[in-house]
Amino acid sequence: MQRSDKSYSKDEVMSLMQPLVSTWFNERFDTLTDPQSRAIPVIHQRENVLVSSPTGSGKTLTAFMSIINELTRYANEGSLEERVYCIYISPLKALANDVNRNLNTPLAEMREVAERHGLKVPDIRVGVRSGDTSQYERQKMLKHPPHILITTPESLALILEAPRFKEKLDRIEWLILDEIHDICDSKRGAFLSLTVERLQHHCSKEFTRIGLSATLAPIEAVAGYLVGCNNRGEIRDVTLIESSSKKTLDLKVICPTDDMTRLSSDIVNSMMYDTLKELIEEHDTTLVFTNTRSGAESVVYKLKERGLENIEVHHSSLGKEIRLDVEERLKRGEIKCVVSSTSLELGIDIGSVDLVCQIGSPKSVAKGLQRIGR
Repeated sequence: MQRSDKSYSKDEVMSLMQPLVSTWFNERFDTLTDPQSRAIPVIHQRENVLVSSPTGSGKTLTAFMSIINELTRYANEGSLEERVYCIYISPLKALANDVNRNLNTPLAEMREVAERHGLKVPDIRVGVRSGDTSQYERQKMLKHPPHILITTPESLALILEAPRFKEKLDRIEWLILDEIHDICDSKRGAFLSLTVERLQHHCSKEFTRIGLSATLAPIEAVAGYLVGCNNRGEIRDVTLIESSSKKTLDLKVICPTDDMTRLSSDIVNSMMYDTLKELIEEHDTTLVFTNTRSGAESVVYKLKERGLENIEVHHSSLGKEIRLDVEERLKRGEIKCVVSSTSLELGIDIGSVDLVCQIGSPKSVAKGLQRIGR
């Protein structure tokens, strides 16, 4: 386990890339972010790496840049096969769908760049497999598996029990665990760790592990969770890359009354919803977090009772079409307020939100900071 503080220039990083990838990047971006300048060359060397940096620092592109570059190289050499090369694991279906959209956009842009410059157009496929995936889409994946598979911990475990699709995973080259800080210290995290080791046991050789995380401590423990132990019981090699930046927070703790002990809970709750309604009306787009799905539904009901319009709820129990519709409208700024439990708290691109409210105490400091950072 080692830390790396070495930063590479844009020219140095681009020299590692295929002409198509470097041309696309130079047309699209002026410079590299700090985690990109430090982690992309490490991933390019097929080293296990944990990247810890704040939200909005380009972690997702950091992870995928070298992978897309290698898949482009395979396509140019005529060796890109009908199998899965990379598995990306997201703790949330909403984040998985968002990453799918955000990956297909640069791939489409690269195809345009290739056509303009007379370069070979790589046919790199990206697909999502989760509880929302239809049987028809699953059958399509059997015939033409995505080169980059986006999934969730539970769906990966089910895939490993599906004999036909499991065959497509026996030569995985990269595994990405996103928002690893949100899952590693829970029972779900233990389940994911076992699933990853089952996948490793199924594969013919070791794959490169890439962890993406918000700033956290102790980073060494999370790195150990990411890479696990080899057959000799030793923790696999991993490089730690920490990138931090100071943020100015406009944070308020609001109580609806000066003395909550002198009023009934019904009166206090009513005053709280009145205050929340006023805050929402004073801003363009508001994101409200509760700690439960039923709580989110209740908040929407109470606010609608008070005449607030253009307000929606978002949580994992809603149908796929409803959730995707809310996410798209939120990105376009067409919704006044969205109330969510946990499904929007991670790194989903949710557009321009100028107010975030947390009702009650979040379950942890990490969750509170994650929600504030939206």
